[in-house]
Amino acid sequence: MKLLRRDFLKGLVTVPFLGYFAFGFKDNITKQIRKKSIDYNQRLKIDRLEAPYEKLVPPTGNQGNKLRIGLVGNGWRGEQLLQKFGYLHPDIIKQHTTNGEASKWLRDVMAQEDLNVEITGICDVFDVHTQRGVEISRHNVLGGNNQERKAAEIFQSYRDMVKSDNIDAIVIATADHSHAPIAIAAAKAGKHVYLEKPMTHSIEEAIELRDTIKQTGVVFQLGHQNRQQMSYKVGRELVQKGLLGEITQVETYTNRNTLFGAWIRDDAFDHKLGNESNINWEEFLCNAPWHEFDLKRFFSWQRYSDYGTSVTGNDFAHWYDCVNQVLDLGIPESVVALGGQYYYKTHGDMPDVLNVIFSYPEKGLSMTYDATLKNGNFRQSRILGSEASLDIDSAVRMSKDRNSEMFKDVKIDSEEPLYYYEPRMDIDAVSTATSRAYFKGGYGPTFIDGRIIDVTFLHVKEWIDAIRGHGKPSCDIDKGFEESVTFNLANLAYVHKKPVRWDSINEKAIIG
Repeated sequence: MKLLRRDFLKGLVTVPFLGYFAFGFKDNITKQIRKKSIDYNQRLKIDRLEAPYEKLVPPTGNQGNKLRIGLVGNGWRGEQLLQKFGYLHPDIIKQHTTNGEASKWLRDVMAQEDLNVEITGICDVFDVHTQRGVEISRHNVLGGNNQERKAAEIFQSYRDMVKSDNIDAIVIATADHSHAPIAIAAAKAGKHVYLEKPMTHSIEEAIELRDTIKQTGVVFQLGHQNRQQMSYKVGRELVQKGLLGEITQVETYTNRNTLFGAWIRDDAFDHKLGNESNINWEEFLCNAPWHEFDLKRFFSWQRYSDYGTSVTGNDFAHWYDCVNQVLDLGIPESVVALGGQYYYKTHGDMPDVLNVIFSYPEKGLSMTYDATLKNGNFRQSRILGSEASLDIDSAVRMSKDRNSEMFKDVKIDSEEPLYYYEPRMDIDAVSTATSRAYFKGGYGPTFIDGRIIDVTFLHVKEWIDAIRGHGKPSCDIDKGFEESVTFNLANLAYVHKKPVRWDSINEKAIIG
């Protein structure tokens, strides 16, 4: 059997975590290959990085510190977040149970750490989602028991919810334009905040929210769950060791090619059940300009700049935060953007082709973002350095530059990886193209402390632990501020068709 070097490296990376290669070779062959092939990894001190040996924070919940959670926005993402606390709708439990036996997915949910939280409030502008949230709040499956809980209280508005003495913290999973108003109101009322990305609809809102969080001192976590993905922690360690040399460019992408991927979701999320009698249209509009009731705007709100934050807030914000945690990029000095709404003209004003350049002259680099909603070819984010390049998503692949001085004595082709990290995962349940794309992008599980764990669960746990005084949120208000300003600068550059510069002293965007 011929052993390719890339196969060896890919398998070798899993040894510390899994105890054996991802492919089946005898121990003596493994030992001989390792002796001959791993010496340069040892010389570069990358044969044992620290990041993959990170330990989980022990459980912080106990009988005396139960947290009471209110959820604002029980759409698909809100329901996913409730699942991380162990709460499932009875229909989902039934779908994943056959002849009294739970599916692997349901068993995994049952086996989650009990964060010791109670869902005490539900608020949604769509009555169908509100009632579903109440039903979910009654069913906690942790420990293998379908525990019947007291139903959550229904709040007609987030303004009422933040005043409740029966709520300690609030999870916000609403349309982008309402993120800041709800989070600000919650913080001022002393409620801890978990806010789904993107953070705010504008730079002005980002400034106000940041100042409010800092003034109130509540624990804030922005929902960029890839902060928990081990691959980005590995990437950060490689960069900090100086193995990429001088980093000159960062490349990020969005490639989608379906109506759902283009955020046209008229036929999703209970669309046929929605009407003027069960949707609180005025509450949905929040502080957006008035518009007559429109189901397209309600169910496909991401495509409308009145409510959404364009492809940059919907998707680039993820990739920016991923590379920001690796490189500490911060806010760019200037941004240019070109593109247009060329294909999906029946919904809103979001571009479906977009090219953006973010300039960081003080760091000597630029970052690009290329997006198309008419091609589904997945592309990894890429970090280009003078000595090596890093391709990164749920996996990490470092390749030497053909003109590298640092690696000139490493006798491998530039097409072969200097380093490869991809933990073994059980992805049998990942069936749809959309799910596979999300998994490759790092949105699924990660491998930590000898376990495969969902990154959103880890992100929520980190927030809960921080509320109890254990650790700090990894995507706090300062990181959220960097994200929000960066993608909003891109939106301004696209709308005005002019370069936009960030005045960091006065915290203002200067157009033209």
